[in-house]
Amino acid sequence: FRARPLIFLGTLGASAIVAIFVAATPISWGMEHHQHIMFASFIGLTLGGVPMIWKMMLPIKPASIIGAIGGFSAMIFLSFALRDFAVPVSFPFLFAGGIIGAAAMVLPGISGSYLLLVLGLYSPIMDGIDEFKGAVRALDVAAAMSPALDVGLPLVLGVLTGIAGLANILKALLRRLHDPTMGALLGLLLGSAFSLYPFREPGHNDPFAAAAPATFTSVLAVAACILTGFGITFAISRIEGREAKK
Repeated sequence: FRARPLIFLGTLGASAIVAIFVAATPISWGMEHHQHIMFASFIGLTLGGVPMIWKMMLPIKPASIIGAIGGFSAMIFLSFALRDFAVPVSFPFLFAGGIIGAAAMVLPGISGSYLLLVLGLYSPIMDGIDEFKGAVRALDVAAAMSPALDVGLPLVLGVLTGIAGLANILKALLRRLHDPTMGALLGLLLGSAFSLYPFREPGHNDPFAAAAPATFTSVLAVAACILTGFGITFAISRIEGREAKK
């Protein structure tokens, strides 16, 4: 609770809010009409964190490899286990979704968006944000209160809880079990990308059902989105690394 960290966190939070409001409408539209493109972008953005985590793992030790196998297996199991499970969009689950979303801010390379997709909460959250934006533009306070209280409140509370809790847990794990923890983070990240195959056939309550045919054009578009997303995340990690050295 000193000035410098509060200013930093305030700037970070304000930037995140602006980004969410700006991106909510196009992301909701993309998830509805071009889901395979969105999933490809998620894959690229996720894989862009691999070089950063790999560098933090060096030199590679057996504990890191075991942790990576465990993290990868856990993520694959999670994606298949929840494929036919519909998570109710309620206060407790949105609160949990906020905690999971906070993982993207605290855990190196981990995609909070992917984890929300697994639980089937990503689209409802983005739709709620889009609804709130529309109500604000229309100056309809009553209409804005519903998504604000039903979606925004549990989500924000979950994010704050997640950041505070995960930050302390991660610091303790990295201090005491650095190698297996970094390996597990890498495994979770690779498992996330593997589970977001963009051309999966639709299934019951399957949040990964992109339902797009694997044509030459669609495969080319998917490859371009993966490379673009990878480049963005990789560039950010390089900038972060240079700043950390100053």
